[in-house]
Amino acid sequence: MKSILIRNPYDVGIVDEERPHAGPGELVVEARISGISSGTELFLYRGTYPNFKLKKWAQWKEYPVYPGYELVGKVVEVGPSTKGDASGGSVASLQPSAGVVIADTSEFKVGDRVICMGTHQQFARVPATLAAKIPDNVTDEHATLAVLATTTMHSTRRLCLEYGDTVVVIGLGIVGNLALQHAKLGGASKTIAIDLDAKRLEFARNVGADFTIDASKEDTLKKVSEYTRGVGADAVVEASGAKGTLQVAIDCMRDRGTVELLGWRTEESSFIFGDLYYKEGKIIATRAIGPDPGMPYSYVRWGYDQSLRLAVELIAKGKLKADFFVPERYDYKDIKKIYEKIDKNSASIGMQGILTWQ
Repeated sequence: MKSILIRNPYDVGIVDEERPHAGPGELVVEARISGISSGTELFLYRGTYPNFKLKKWAQWKEYPVYPGYELVGKVVEVGPSTKGDASGGSVASLQPSAGVVIADTSEFKVGDRVICMGTHQQFARVPATLAAKIPDNVTDEHATLAVLATTTMHSTRRLCLEYGDTVVVIGLGIVGNLALQHAKLGGASKTIAIDLDAKRLEFARNVGADFTIDASKEDTLKKVSEYTRGVGADAVVEASGAKGTLQVAIDCMRDRGTVELLGWRTEESSFIFGDLYYKEGKIIATRAIGPDPGMPYSYVRWGYDQSLRLAVELIAKGKLKADFFVPERYDYKDIKKIYEKIDKNSASIGMQGILTWQ
């Protein structure tokens, strides 16, 4: 089978490998398409991915790396379920005990169309907890957004919004757009989108943003003050990771408000401490797709397996809009040219690029 591999910075290619087989709690998925994350994958391509220094997670600690995490395909192999704890005891269906690892594959069968966190390759072996079946009314392209919709679902829960809050989102790429939509679903009565790109602001309006601000032409803080009647935003989601936006987020926040860091930051972030101090503000971070599955529901209600399935459900019901843009499609064989194109201009593939495998 063919897999995409980044051997070193700026060195990406296609390699031949043996097709994997499903172990306990795993699926093998034959790829139809896979989504390109121009943020994460560009970091991997350039060698600026934060985890190369942090080494906090199992994947992507050092080269070579297999990029990608938004794969849609057909299940071709299903491994046995893993439901027992370390002592071999049974697992309660509704209240798993601490330390239990649940990887139930019984809901899947060969032929199912799924979205999974598989890398860019023809056949991906993934835990069943990182896959979800796709309803017939959801296209392959729309389904790829479910992974980032899970990330932004977790980030929205981290905000602990109160019903009626005002939320500002800075940076309206796919992540920012989905964060804005989740904020509305989570109870925000007013959402304000800030970006430098007029097209992205148009997309934000199309998914329900109440106000948009073109930071290249308008006084951002003046507009936020106007739209919030001088109060400021209850929560500000910084989804761009761009230099200087953390200070803008703090300036947009109300007294005792919250700033959330959602966008990856590869440079040191700075802000005026006094501005945060006198507002008694709070800065929080949010990490990836959320907690591992199998923890006690009384402590962790939403593991990433349940969140991924909910994200697919919200897309299927039209509550989470995935049709606000048309992705660029590419043959996976052209990955070298595609990465070079993104490196020169990350906006060159629009909101998202799609690799086709069949």
